[in-house]
Parts: sequence; C-alpha cells; structure tokens
Amino acid sequence: MARASTSTLLSLDKYQQILGYAPPGFASAYSDVIFPGELNCRALWQYEWQDHDAVSREEIAREIAQAEQDIANYLGWWPAPRWIAQDVKMYPRFHRREYYEVGGVNVRGQLKGIKASYGKIIEPGQRAVTYISTATAQGDPCSKTFSDEDGDGFDETVTITCTGITTTDECEIKVYFADHNGEPEWEIRPPRTSGIVAGTWTATFWAWQLIDPDLWEAFPLHAEGGTPPINLDLAASYVTEVDIYREYNDPTATSAVFYWEPEPNAISGGICGFCGGTGCVHCTLTTQDGCATIRNAELGVLTTAPGTYDDDDAAWESDSWTVCRNPDEVKLYYYCGNLSELNLAGRRCLGLSDQWARVIAHLATARLRRPLCDCSGVSSLVDWLQTDVALATREATYTVLWDDLSNPFGTRRGELEAFRHCRNLEPDKISGAGAVG
Repeated sequence: MARASTSTLLSLDKYQQILGYAPPGFASAYSDVIFPGELNCRALWQYEWQDHDAVSREEIAREIAQAEQDIANYLGWWPAPRWIAQDVKMYPRFHRREYYEVGGVNVRGQLKGIKASYGKIIEPGQRAVTYISTATAQGDPCSKTFSDEDGDGFDETVTITCTGITTTDECEIKVYFADHNGEPEWEIRPPRTSGIVAGTWTATFWAWQLIDPDLWEAFPLHAEGGTPPINLDLAASYVTEVDIYREYNDPTATSAVFYWEPEPNAISGGICGFCGGTGCVHCTLTTQDGCATIRNAELGVLTTAPGTYDDDDAAWESDSWTVCRNPDEVKLYYYCGNLSELNLAGRRCLGLSDQWARVIAHLATARLRRPLCDCSGVSSLVDWLQTDVALATREATYTVLWDDLSNPFGTRRGELEAFRHCRNLEPDKISGAGAVG
C-alpha cells in the first residue's frame, strides 16, 4: 500500500485510483507480467530527494491533508469521520458573575453547552486499538496467503483470515504494517473486501498494497535513472507479516478534562515568586477528568461534567467539582465527521464517500508543485486541474464569477471545483469571508 507519514482521510491508494495512475508505478514498482511497458506510469517515490523531477508520495499526502483541513475549516465539519483530541475551549461564563458561577449549569438549570471546533459529532471518546494477532503465511489465528485469482500468472490477491473474532463489526478490524502499534499512518487500506462470518474475519487486498515499506527508503544509484523501482515479481518485495487490530471509539475513556487557574488569594502577595522550582503548587493548574454528552450533533455542541467511569456498573458516575467554581478551560475528545450514504446503509466500511474522495483528490492535485506523471491521461487531467482561471495570457482568458474568484481555496480549477461543492452544502456562507488554514 502506498503510505506516507501524514495521516489523511483519503488514502493514497484511493487517490491513485481517482487520478488513473497505474498501481505499480504509484507504489514505486514494476512487473514483467502486469501493466507492461506504456501501461505503467513512471515509478513514483516516497521522498522528493529520491527523484527531484517528480512529486513524491509524502508531498501528495501533505497536500491531501491540507485540502481536508481547508474543507473542514470552511464547512465546520470533516468530510469523513476522524478523532479529535485535546480540543481546548474556554468554559462558558455568564455575563453576570453573581449568577450561575457554580455547578456548571445554565439559566435553565441544565449543563452548559460548549461549541466544539467541528460539528457532525458521532460520539464522545478517544481512539482505541486492541491487538488481535499477527498474520503470516502459516499464522494462527490469523493467516496471510497470496493467490492468482484471474489466472494471468501473477499472484495479485492477498487474503487475510482471522478466526475467533468477537466483534460483529467488520469495519473495526484493521490491518497494519507490523511493529507499528496500530498507528493510523501505517494502516493498509482500503481492503478490496471485508466481512465476518461465524466469528471468522476475511479480507482481501492487492499484492502491491503489501510492498515492504523498507524498500521505499532506497537511495538513488545513478543520475540518469534515479532510484530503481521495486520488482513485484519477486517474493522478497513483500512483507512476510502484518498486524491485525481492532480500532474503535472508546466512550469509557476521558472525553473532557477541566482546568482551573490557581486562586490569587491563596498566594502570598497575589504573586508566585518562586516558580521554576519543584513543588510550586501555586503556579500549577488544577485538573479534573470528566465526560462529555452530545447536545447538538450537527452543530457540534457538547455538555460536560466531572465524572469517573465505573467498570463494574459500565457507566459514568458523577463527581463533585475539585474546585468550588466553574472551570476556566476544558479539553474535549470526540469522534466526528460526515458519513457516506453507503456507510450509513451498512454497505461500506469507508466513511469517505466517492464524491468527497474525488473533490479532495482534485483539490490536492491542483496544488502540487512538481510533475506527477508523464502518462498522457494522467498529465492532461493534472494540467486541467492546475489551470489558474484568474490569469489572463495570450493563449487563454477565462470568464469567471466574482464569487468563484474570491473563494478561500484558490482560483485553480481543482480549487474552484472543491469550493463549488462546499458552497452547495453550505449556501449561507459568504465567499472570501475569513482565511482557510
């Protein structure tokens, strides 16, 4: 699987499919059996220094992440689910201090609402992973096998099978490159198929998704050819094992942390003059853990309260405030984002819809600063997306609406496409109002 150190909602493999880049070339590889000759694009590499004449996968991932962030900043919600950690907010304060300053309640006597940075909240909590097993050729309970399903002489299909699975949600079972503790950047995605039957989980992947990542660290060997591509016809080009984890949202984890500034009247003279030494309690924030509850999922409004999770009762139990006044700040932890219609219908694990995937891919491609591919089909699409319609040259001029030109994404065709899609979803937003970043 093409991977990068930057975590993104849109996988690099899905990006490659949208752009029409041949899979082996995008994964720095070639084969004498599949995608021969002109059917394969130039080998794309991991870093810029491996081929200074072309864009790298790391650069593509950075642009994808920036495109996703820009879209989320404009809409106020992410185009696909993701975990938000340590979203720091000022605790709400009533304009009359003598009213409702204790107890964390509003004028209606209910818990105060806190507007999170992003809407479409799915559930408060934190990302959690549980190790299941390591899949190898002869592994137990998880195994990994290569096979030639289409009979062309190339083992293009990798099948991973795990027995004894306790969860019934196949979307929670994820595959990662081994020895990386289930970190999101090392997930092998997307699977071609995935399903659980009678406690046995089975998934299939393309062979080039399991290329050994160590081979992507190769140094250029000569000026003309740069870094040599990886031979997919060799068994040594693939990893021998992968890790299987269950990834899920943990609502039992702390979803709110409260903070209080030190009380001035507890400090001699109102100023702490000996900070920097150990045990300076006067200059330390008081903290307390708690939980969050959704008040308005679409707008991203949460309520928070101090509490402790009781494993025996499987529920959060309320606590008293550590300090007898409302907190000054609160950190929020939650799972949020837009879910595709197929995901909501239970027909697909990926929360990112095909439409959002295309919008993000086109927006990121429009911003690439190096050539992507010398294949005519891919390069023509890249050129079209990168055309800046705000420029007037001898060759071409464009008539564009002012609202389009003043959009916060930019004036290249890929940027305009993303803006128009977002504007249709949020028609009340004003073009050019506020920066995206």
